[in-house]
Amino acid sequence: MPFYLLTIISFIVTLMLQIGIVSRAVLLAGSADVMLLFIAAWSLHQDRKNAWILVLAFGFIIGSISAGPFFIPLITYMLVFFAAKLMHHQIWRTPLLSMFLLTFFGTLFQNGLHLLVLWVQGVGFSFTEAFTNILLPSVLLNMLLAIPVHALVQELFPSELPVGAPL
Repeated sequence: MPFYLLTIISFIVTLMLQIGIVSRAVLLAGSADVMLLFIAAWSLHQDRKNAWILVLAFGFIIGSISAGPFFIPLITYMLVFFAAKLMHHQIWRTPLLSMFLLTFFGTLFQNGLHLLVLWVQGVGFSFTEAFTNILLPSVLLNMLLAIPVHALVQELFPSELPVGAPL
């Protein structure tokens, strides 16, 4: 029970930071997504079986309050969650490097999905300008914020492995 309460409180605090501060700090036309970083770090540091339900709820909440299409945050957050679980259990057990990979590919996927939706809707834009003005700055900002978010989540949600257990 304390785990779920702490997760919900952390989500609300992260949401307020995203809405109030981080979304206003833009580089060219790209901005950071602290929710994506929180979900990536949180997914790497917990081992609950039903945690995907929380990520699904978080995706619904973010999708309902965002200006973009409803399904983009939902798909992105679920994909990042399942990729984090796969990395944590089977591929790579170095959390910070996994965090960087999840941040990089999650940001590219999310912004690429936004651009794909705009292209399908018939909005005219240059892919090279979108890449240099939106995708690359967003990746840079997310990579810069990945370390502090990972450190905070690691302190809030310590590993569930006993001390001395092999990774």
